[in-house]
Amino acid sequence: MPAVPGVKSDEELYASQIEALVSEHGEVPPPWAYYPRVHPFDIHWRMGAGEDYRYLFAAWARSRQWSSAERVAYITRWDPPFSWLHWVAKFLWPEDFPRGAEQPSDEHFARMEGVGFGSRADWNRCGEVDPDAYPLPDDTSSRWLERTTAHG
Repeated sequence: MPAVPGVKSDEELYASQIEALVSEHGEVPPPWAYYPRVHPFDIHWRMGAGEDYRYLFAAWARSRQWSSAERVAYITRWDPPFSWLHWVAKFLWPEDFPRGAEQPSDEHFARMEGVGFGSRADWNRCGEVDPDAYPLPDDTSSRWLERTTAHG
């Protein structure tokens, strides 16, 4: 998409925040780690700080030349909760999800299960929990960035 004069790209808009996150964590954390305990289907991700973080993450991810192995290694480092497997599939295989393709296929889930991320059954069980009851005890991440103050 051509640049619009006077309008910053997402990469320009988020550059300083991305730099700070990379400085602190070595890379930009995935959404489930940066905002732990927020259900992936919560309104948080569609407005306000959660939506902003999604755009920041996307700008960072687009700026990198990822191999398949690097994508898997990134996800492995950040220990995804089962409820985030739909997002994991879209991150691992972005070419399989043109606009409008919302759900990962059985093949995607089989591939994720093969590398130890969880199954469709795990995703269904954990993704369907009421957001107020999120997360289930086994739907957590060892890499959640728990803070005494909220991320802004």
